[in-house]
Amino acid sequence: MDDQKDQFEVKHYDVRGCCDSCCCLTKDLTLLDDELHYKSWCYACNSGQEKVFPYGELSGMGEVKQCCCCPAINPGFSHENETPFTIGCCGDQKVTTEIVEELKKRARARGDIGQMKKTTELHRNMNELLAKVARVEASVAAIMKHLKIRSPMEEQKMQ
Repeated sequence: MDDQKDQFEVKHYDVRGCCDSCCCLTKDLTLLDDELHYKSWCYACNSGQEKVFPYGELSGMGEVKQCCCCPAINPGFSHENETPFTIGCCGDQKVTTEIVEELKKRARARGDIGQMKKTTELHRNMNELLAKVARVEASVAAIMKHLKIRSPMEEQKMQ
């Protein structure tokens, strides 16, 4: 698998809801190549937390509805007692959809399914290389026979 093809652009998202802004709270998601970084910070309390989640460990990510019909994001780490993110006042549908699609794309590529695909491709590449080696061995054997050269294995047997 071409590693360049599998590289993801770093993306930053402000995932504050309108209540978060009123309480001087920031919430940021940073989507890196292999993992998601989540940071929340309360300026009034001068405290916060930062967590890192490999995409393969995220589960149940997707769009959910909060407060009747507002789009929100379940980022897949709600098991960490984090409520879904409602961006802005009553959710920003465009940004919500973008983040959910980006999370799912990265989880597919970096999670279990992505690893299985990489393993399958590596196995296929290995089989192709083994077939090429077998052809080279056969060619070398034919050349050695034509030139009447004994193989190292034949030399060992004769001694």
